[in-house]
Amino acid sequence: MTNAQVAQIVDEIADLLEIEGENTFRVRSYRRAAETLTGLSDEVEDIFEEEGVKGLQGLPGIGKGIAEKLAELLATGEMTYHRELRDKYPDRMLDMLTVPGLGPRTVALVYEQLGIDSVDELEEAAQNQQLRDLPGLGAKSEEKILHNIALYRQGTERALLGDILPVAERLIAMLRDDPAVIDAEVAGSARRRKATIGDLDLLATSEQPAEVCATFAQSEELAEIIMAGDTKVSGLLTGGRQVDLRVVEPESYGAALQYFTGSADHNVALRERAQKMGLTINEYGVFKEKGGKRGNKVAGETEEGVYEAVGLPWIPPELRERRGEIEAAEKGQLPDLIELEDIRSDLHTHTIGSDGHNTLEEMAEACRQRGYEYLGITDHSPVLIVASGLTAEEIKQQRQQIDELNKRYEDEGVKFRILAGLEADILTGGQVDVPAEVFDLLDFVLGSVHQGFSADADKMTGRIITALESGKVDILGHPTGRLLLAREAYGIHLDEVIKTAGELDMAVEINAHPQRLDLDDIHARFAQDNGTLLSINTDAHAAEHLDFMRYGVATARRGWIEAPSVINTWPLKKLQEWLQRRREDHQ
Repeated sequence: MTNAQVAQIVDEIADLLEIEGENTFRVRSYRRAAETLTGLSDEVEDIFEEEGVKGLQGLPGIGKGIAEKLAELLATGEMTYHRELRDKYPDRMLDMLTVPGLGPRTVALVYEQLGIDSVDELEEAAQNQQLRDLPGLGAKSEEKILHNIALYRQGTERALLGDILPVAERLIAMLRDDPAVIDAEVAGSARRRKATIGDLDLLATSEQPAEVCATFAQSEELAEIIMAGDTKVSGLLTGGRQVDLRVVEPESYGAALQYFTGSADHNVALRERAQKMGLTINEYGVFKEKGGKRGNKVAGETEEGVYEAVGLPWIPPELRERRGEIEAAEKGQLPDLIELEDIRSDLHTHTIGSDGHNTLEEMAEACRQRGYEYLGITDHSPVLIVASGLTAEEIKQQRQQIDELNKRYEDEGVKFRILAGLEADILTGGQVDVPAEVFDLLDFVLGSVHQGFSADADKMTGRIITALESGKVDILGHPTGRLLLAREAYGIHLDEVIKTAGELDMAVEINAHPQRLDLDDIHARFAQDNGTLLSINTDAHAAEHLDFMRYGVATARRGWIEAPSVINTWPLKKLQEWLQRRREDHQ
């Protein structure tokens, strides 16, 4: 079983326990275990095979009881405890838990009071105004439920990049291990690294395509086969996402990879260019045209050859959206896109000081293992009680811990530094939640909105700009508050906010958490074009979440971002000088 499959079962247990009104701490223990499993870089199956129950117990947030249940699941493919909980409720009832904003308590309420056990029944009840008289609900709740069901319908059609890409990479690795496969690659929107993905497209090249297709169709990764031919296999992954594999001959691999990567608009523009040059481009290659008929093949084996045939350099997949990339390529002005290796730090991370799962030292060591040069710790500010925001006294204590750990690194000759930051709430009036007595102890402040999302765009924009102009915020965190496929962005005049940040020499965050990716690629490009600095951070609440950085970098690449525009690609000294200059300018 994959980590995602195991985590899904553990998270479902937490949902079922909450429906039953179980102890909050017990529910939370399963939630934390699910988060740990989701963020694991190693396969939980391998850990169990090598170390048994003790290995599972060694994972953060997984105690003896949960470890034993996981061991049963991994050994037998089934967990008795999970099955017993599920058997108490109709299967389709659990689908309601995937509706954004519809928690287990509401699901239990509508089930007990009205006998509603499906999304369709819930939608019908809301449309007929049957929910508003239930305890804790009302007309506004009814409207919100209908709105969220619409989001749910959208979410069943698409998946987060962060959920689908690891699956795609696992499938590609499996294909490349097949002796009959010469090469294989992810295609479609996943290769372009779009924030959400519909169907998953895979491409392989082989001189024995039927054999490759037959092997792939037998994979345990596929829950169901839709069709299996000699050059194409279509199936469903666990959860219902469709995956399509195409197998082509080596001489057409590059052309097929270019064609099936897309986007459709990019391909149309490329074909139009080819036609003007007397060429035809399709998934089989680039051909000369003679009297309206296809002539000799001039390219197709490699993507580079396809682009070269029409007088262009290879264009990175993330740029293929017909946003000027072909014109830039023609002029030799394609951006030198940021790479994951350019990142020197993560400036938005959490520890057990607030709502994180790892200690300060554990987060620092995890960053060191990833080759980072420094780290910004940004636990929550006092007002965010729900996330155990730090009091002024706790901020002082954390600063002392950071200084002690930095001193130890220095004494040991370790070139790594921790910066003391704070994720300070931007309050409804634009105030920044930083206790005055600790502001000077902080190396930087990341300001974020966590409450009051219902304000109109004018008020939200004014609120954020007031905070930026206070001089207390260095980085604006997850600027629109969106949660992909779950919560829309709050109203905001984002261009105005980005321009203001640029004028104040601030940075705006690309939050790399797969459910945020906020800023999006369009506004990231707008920021760079307007001279506004960016910061790509993971918002990590566990050490494993630091690996989300690649999704933020992918979003930046889609936005044509180059490394110098991103402050956490800078050497530590340059970053510190920038922060110091900002403090001096606002004293």
